Amino acid sequence: MTALPSGPPPHGERGGARPPRAGRGSAKLLQGERGSLAIEAALVVPVVLGLLCLILVAGRAEQTAGTLQEAARTGARAGSLAPAGHEQSAATDAVNQLLTQSGVHCDGLQVAATVEQLAADPLPQDVRVDVSCKVPVNDLSPIWVPGALELQGTFRSVIDQYRST
Repeated sequence: MTALPSGPPPHGERGGARPPRAGRGSAKLLQGERGSLAIEAALVVPVVLGLLCLILVAGRAEQTAGTLQEAARTGARAGSLAPAGHEQSAATDAVNQLLTQSGVHCDGLQVAATVEQLAADPLPQDVRVDVSCKVPVNDLSPIWVPGALELQGTFRSVIDQYRST
């Protein structure tokens, strides 16, 4: 007498369970999923590109704000070294030169240089330079965006006691 197998026969033998295979029945199940990747991509790609553009604009705006702060610093230093009474013109020239070299295009650039007393004694004094301008967002963005950002920078520099007078 032969012993009967206790479990189901191995795959491939008669009477055993067949592994599932892709056939007509499974194609009908997947038919409702056709084109869903294209729809998802059509919805997600513009959102991702929009976020990347927003990050790019924010980075460029921060870079331009840093350049404006650097222009204020340069203008204050130039004003502190200029002869007495010429602080404003020296600061304005230095700011304009730096912004031109940096490629920053401002609408309505305003440079204000003021000489301020630091103590009751006539010495020391400092030059404070305030720079503000409106930068079109279109200059910062890879795509056309309306509007402008108002950016500003301020810096103070102590007047050099040994400057030429």
